[in-house]
Order: sequence, then structure tokens, then C-alpha cells
Amino acid sequence: MRTNTNADGTQLISRPRWENQRIPLLSDIWLLTIAAILIATGVPWIANGFEVDVGAASWGLLAVGGIQGAFAILSSRAWPHDRWHDHLLTLMDVTGVILIGYIWRHVGAVQNPAFLTVFALPVIGAMFLSRWHPYLMAAVSVCVVLIVALAQAPELRWYASGLLRSDAWLTWLFGHQSAAAQPSFPGFSAPASFLMVLIEVFSIGLFACAVAAEYVGIVFERLSAHTALARIEAERAQELWSDLIERLPLPALLIDPASQRIVACSDLASTYLGGGEMPLEGRNLFKALCFSYPDIVHQLIVGSGGAAPLTVIRVADLLRVTQVRVLHVVHRGHRLALLTIEDGTEEFCLRSALDASEYAALVIDGRGRLLAFNKPAKWLFSGADIGADAAQLLSQPNSGQGWWEPGLSNRRKMHLEIDQRIYQVTSSATTLAGEQERIFTVSVLPVANGSTADTLEMNTISVTGTMRQVR
Repeated sequence: MRTNTNADGTQLISRPRWENQRIPLLSDIWLLTIAAILIATGVPWIANGFEVDVGAASWGLLAVGGIQGAFAILSSRAWPHDRWHDHLLTLMDVTGVILIGYIWRHVGAVQNPAFLTVFALPVIGAMFLSRWHPYLMAAVSVCVVLIVALAQAPELRWYASGLLRSDAWLTWLFGHQSAAAQPSFPGFSAPASFLMVLIEVFSIGLFACAVAAEYVGIVFERLSAHTALARIEAERAQELWSDLIERLPLPALLIDPASQRIVACSDLASTYLGGGEMPLEGRNLFKALCFSYPDIVHQLIVGSGGAAPLTVIRVADLLRVTQVRVLHVVHRGHRLALLTIEDGTEEFCLRSALDASEYAALVIDGRGRLLAFNKPAKWLFSGADIGADAAQLLSQPNSGQGWWEPGLSNRRKMHLEIDQRIYQVTSSATTLAGEQERIFTVSVLPVANGSTADTLEMNTISVTGTMRQVR
């Protein structure tokens, strides 16, 4: 797993190295089986001190380790997956159960009944092969345990021959051995009824594990189907996301945070950033683009993202005032930074020109709310703020419309007096396409003293705390 140390960063889980997710889980079950064999052998051996054939048990354990290693090899993508692949997995699983029985025969057999719990692990692990495999493993385990018990307990053979009323098949399988012969391990002696009950309980418990494994396998199949569907949908969404990045209607770049190289860019980015002669892909971002403050952009890329307003970029000896935004995304299996550039050069220049002008400029919507203003307007009207009521800037009693509305002519000039100084107000209306409401642009320009007498013939508004209209 590859993670970002920042809490807001993107965290990725790498794609599994294997296609069939069942086989690695089966391999892990067999690894757990090896550990269980060691525990089931060592603990009773130390506690009871019964005889153990260490050499034969070690060879059997080594063979089980080979089974586990074979499962690990078969889980790789390079191994072909066909019908013989499934048959080979089944054969290896059955062979592993037989090897567990071989180990049990040399580590106490019926003297070590706790070892029988090891057989439950292959039964549970068989659910990763198919729904019927747990029952197969349970049947094989019962047969293996029964054969080992008959081979090690003459009393049990005598009891079985009595039930079958014949000992021909037992004689053929195990040879002529007296029922009264001494057990192979004199330190332990149990009646045949106890051994029969032990095998019956073991068989019932093992098939119960098979039923539970089948149910868990059904749930696992459903989860696997949902996971596969989610992965397909994620890959489709990723392809759509990649196509959207290339077709974004603004300059956009995909940056590798580790190397700072441009992985991909939108079509507009190549045109806007002058990358037609030299492609932007593969180049270092800070060598391809000249930022005014590259440290800020670098911190956004390697950090958790964000925005950097009023970022100046030099493109072909031209300065562009932009707003840079960085968002961390996943693209083609890698964590990348999506850098978008919003050009605000024209807006910045217009704002600078208005702020440097000698007149106050206001933009008011049809409901009398202030949309924009320049610095002189802020100085002239202390209450100017975005969204403020324009009627509160100047009050005009006994009037049905706002002082900023030009009327039917869509343009009007008038004079007003603020703090004993005359100002010329020019108001014009602009109709928005498809809308009935208009927006109003108001400019307030101070009038020179010499031209005051010439303006008295015009409609004048005198403002001394309140507003009144005179001739």
C-alpha cells in the first residue's frame, strides 16, 4: 500500500498481483496448517512424553511445506488458468490431507487426539476452490484418520471386524495381527468404544465444518462478484475521467508529485501555454512554465492541494495573471496532482484600471444589490460592500425608483452634492440576454468648480445627509 503522510492526501491500494484471489487465500490456509501441526505435535509431546518419530514427521512436514509453496506458485499471473489448473489444485489439496495423516501416524496417532483439529483447516480452506470441495476434503480426512487409527489400534480392528462379521479386508489391508497384541505406544491404552466415539465425533465435527465452509464460500463468492463489478466500474470511470481531463475547457495539467513531471495535459493547455512547438508531456513543470512564486505551487502539488490566487505565469515573454488550483486525483493507477489554470489577466487589468481612475464606479443589479465597485467608490461611499443595498449609500425620499436607475432612456446624467462637493453621476443600464432584469453601471466623477455654473441647467441632486431634486 502506498500512502501519503498528509491526512488530506490521496491513499492508494495497489492492484493485486494475482487474478484469482482464491488461490493465495488457500496458500495462506496451508501455511496456517503447518503452524497448527507444529503446535498440535509439540504441546502434547512435551506434556505427555509419548513417543514421536521425529525423522518421518519432519519429512512429512517438509512435504506439506512443498504443497504450500506450490499453491503460492500457482497463484501468480504467469501460470496459465485452464481446466487442468483446477484439477491440479484439487489433487494437491487431497495430497496435503494424506500427508497430514502420515504425520499424525508418526506423532502419536490415537495417543494424540488433539492433532485431529488440524484436519479442519484443509476443509475450511477448500471453500476457496468450490462449494463441494469442503465435503470432499472432509470425506478424505475421515478416511485417512480411520485408516491410521485402524493401523495403530488392534482393539479398533477387532471391534471393526466384529461389526462387519468379517476381518478379510482388514487382514488384506493390515496383515495378520492379533487383536490382543500390545498397542504400538504402551504409554496410552483406551478401549475400542472410546476410539469409535472419537472417530464419530471427529467425523461429525468435520462435516459440520464443511457445511460452515460452504456457507462462508457462498458469501465470499458474492463479495468477490461485487468486488469485480466495482473494479470494472472504477476502470470505466477512470477512462472517462482521463478523457474529461484531456477535454477540459481550461488549461489543465496532470503532475507527478514525486518527479514534478507533466504526465498529461488538456488540449487547451498546449495552446494556452505555448506548448505547440515542444510538447508539455514529460517535461518538468517548473522548467516548462515560469511561475512568479514556484514554491507556493510546489507546496500545493506535494501537499494536500488548494488554490493560489494571483499567480503570474510568463508565457512567451507575456505575463498572464492566473489562479492556480491543485487537486489530487488517481489517474491510471498512480496518485497525481491535477493542476488547473484560470486566466484572470483581463479581469485583473480592468480592475487595476478602474482602481487607478479618478471616478468611482459601481455595478448594481436589478434588485439594488451592489455587485462590484472600485477603490474610489469605496473611499466615497463608506458603506460600499459586495451585496450591500445601493439605496443605503444615498437616500432619495419621495421617489419611486432608485437613484441609480436611468429610467426608460437606459442612460442618464445628473449631479449630486456630497460633503459640499458636486459630482456628475452617469448611470447606464445593460440588458442581460434572456432576462428581464437589468444591471446598472454607475460612475461618479467630481466636477471642477469652474464648470459648476454651467451645470445648473441640468437636473441636480443636492445631498446633505438626505437627497432632494432642484433646478
